[in-house]
Amino acid sequence: MQTKLFDDENKWEEEWKNMPEYNNKKQEPPLITATFKFKTEKDYLKFKDIVQKYAYDNAKVFDGMQKKEAKSAWFPHKEKASKYEYL
Repeated sequence: MQTKLFDDENKWEEEWKNMPEYNNKKQEPPLITATFKFKTEKDYLKFKDIVQKYAYDNAKVFDGMQKKEAKSAWFPHKEKASKYEYL
């Protein structure tokens, strides 16, 4: 017989009051995916600067969670949850 992990299994309900809602909806796949290949890092940085300036209104295109050799971004830019404030 397995013992309970916590004394009161429903205590989380008390702690969760007034917390933000959690949305766990699966993101729809993109309709179109484009791949760009660059011979040099200089070429990539020039392309990134152009995209950042003209397509993303100087907003950051890639976040720090991207791999060095493979990057992706949504257009239009998706809003990050951190920009919202829960009251």
